[in-house]
Amino acid sequence: MSDQKNHFSFRARYQGTGCRHCTLKFIWQLSIIGLCITPLKSFPQKTTPIFTPSEIKKLSVEELMNIEITSVSKLPEKLTEVASAIQVINNEDIRRSTATRLPDALRLAPNLQVARVGAHDWAISARGFNGYPFGNNTLADKLLVMIDGRTIYEPIFGGVNWDIQNVLLEDINRIEVVSGPGGTLWGANAVNGVINIISKSAEETQGLYASGSYGSFLREFGALRYGSHIDSTLFFRVYGQYFGHKGSELGSNTINIDDKWNMAQGGFRIDYLLSRATNLTLQGDYYDGKIDNPRTTYSDGQNVIGRLSHTFSKNSDITLQVYYDRTWRNTHFANPFKSLINTYDAELQHHWTLNSHNRILWGAGYRVLDNETNRGFDPANRTLELFNGFIQDQISLIPKHLELTLGTKLLHNDYSGFEWQPSVRLALLPDTKHTIWAAVSRAVRTPARFDADLTTLSEFGELFKSEKVISYEIGYRIRPIEKMTFSLAGYYNDYTDLRSINNNPSAPPARIFANNQEAKTWGFEISGNAIITNWWRTRGGYTFLHKKFNTTSANVIPGSNLLEALDPKHQVMLQSIIDLPKGIQIDCVTRYVDQIPLSLTENVPSYYLLDARIAWQYRFFTLAVNGQNLLENSNAEFGRRKIPRSVYGNLTIRF
Repeated sequence: MSDQKNHFSFRARYQGTGCRHCTLKFIWQLSIIGLCITPLKSFPQKTTPIFTPSEIKKLSVEELMNIEITSVSKLPEKLTEVASAIQVINNEDIRRSTATRLPDALRLAPNLQVARVGAHDWAISARGFNGYPFGNNTLADKLLVMIDGRTIYEPIFGGVNWDIQNVLLEDINRIEVVSGPGGTLWGANAVNGVINIISKSAEETQGLYASGSYGSFLREFGALRYGSHIDSTLFFRVYGQYFGHKGSELGSNTINIDDKWNMAQGGFRIDYLLSRATNLTLQGDYYDGKIDNPRTTYSDGQNVIGRLSHTFSKNSDITLQVYYDRTWRNTHFANPFKSLINTYDAELQHHWTLNSHNRILWGAGYRVLDNETNRGFDPANRTLELFNGFIQDQISLIPKHLELTLGTKLLHNDYSGFEWQPSVRLALLPDTKHTIWAAVSRAVRTPARFDADLTTLSEFGELFKSEKVISYEIGYRIRPIEKMTFSLAGYYNDYTDLRSINNNPSAPPARIFANNQEAKTWGFEISGNAIITNWWRTRGGYTFLHKKFNTTSANVIPGSNLLEALDPKHQVMLQSIIDLPKGIQIDCVTRYVDQIPLSLTENVPSYYLLDARIAWQYRFFTLAVNGQNLLENSNAEFGRRKIPRSVYGNLTIRF
């Protein structure tokens, strides 16, 4: 135990605030070095064409119908033909919003519940089960999130630490948001949905990008990215960004704290065409931040991803991906809680066309999660292993009109052993304007260390089981006119073995985690895109959710369901994008969120939210004024802390 204390003491000295200026200096030096790099050979560069507003809107019509997505089947498919409820947020949608960080951008997905807990914490889920706020996270643990193939679901508390996901929004190609189970291909914890963030290639980000902001809530923000090439087969980019954020406001029964925060991040990406059939991608990030909360939290981390893909023929290809991810966090309680997570992951997948009716996709993966803590868990340090294999067959029953997809994933984890996650999906396309689909899936949420190893709430010797769902889905997608798309998805989910807090008849401890809750949820999601005129585009949606919890033991304490699911029944989102003459842009996002239960006696009130942006674009420059939460002086979204109205200015240069 003394060795462990020394280990963390050394890490705390090395990772403390004294290195923060060094980190920021390193990140900006990395970007400046990129600016000084000149190509070793002279080749014509690909440039992004500049469209008039009218041309952009005409292009968007085609993109709405023909965009290819990969999150449903891991293979490129037209959005209009997939047998799943999916929303796509493209780079233009993000750029024409007030978003400055990834959770902000996810507000643009009408099939997600996205709520701000405070200045730096977020609650994000699909189809319910947004868990109670807890530390630098919430207990929302049924949504799988990936950034360029790297899973950011963390193994200690489950879910995602949104405060450290500081993606450079300019470099996002698109965000694919699947609501509904995705465990057949993506594995454990894709119970209620999958968020897949896909970055632009280095070839698509050539030249200089610089952006700076200053405002009332977002105190300061700066980003610099430079992309170039060595020759016609090797492209790269480097970037750095920094932001400082003011704290949220106090609500009733809220601890008097200042939750301001700041973070710096830098990284790179290299895309290398080894041959006509083989591509190599290498990318990585480094971040360092300080967060104020009831404790002060310091965090830093690094990741690196390598991806090699090879095409054997038009009917066969293979991809190998490996990544390493390190996350360190030091939260200053009276007795500080410190954790270190090292993740090593490798996955191989192979696709081939068996015949004119069968497309086969299979793969296997292995992940090691090496976790160290200084207190609160038994054992303090633990190494977890995850093995998985999957296979899927896309069967063309009637070519171009009726497709059946069968698949399953088998995985093994150290807590609950073997788990299987099968699915069957059917898509009917009577013509190019209509798609009718249905699906039945099984998915699991495997235990986190919080469930099984927490010393104050775990009864050792009694294993915490995986949470399970069987989901029934049906959907309809239509293009009623040339410039409009519309989709409707309905679902019924049957959950078993959900986490509960029980009184312990054989105390100590007095209370324990168990699997004595069940739930049934049903609802529907409506979404649409429309080109109103050649200068006005809109997109948005509505979600309805109804849920009912039951207990399977008399020992479950009242309110256990509120630990797992703080969800609004109704949500509405609408985004409007307007291009006026002389490069003027007027954009807004409005949302309505129904009330959320916070306890057995208290609710977070329903609220309306309006974000607006007015910008002037001239050649390579864009000057914008952005306002967030304009309808309220301040309001609570999730919990008791209030989010203030805010305004910030932004100057962006692209060339």
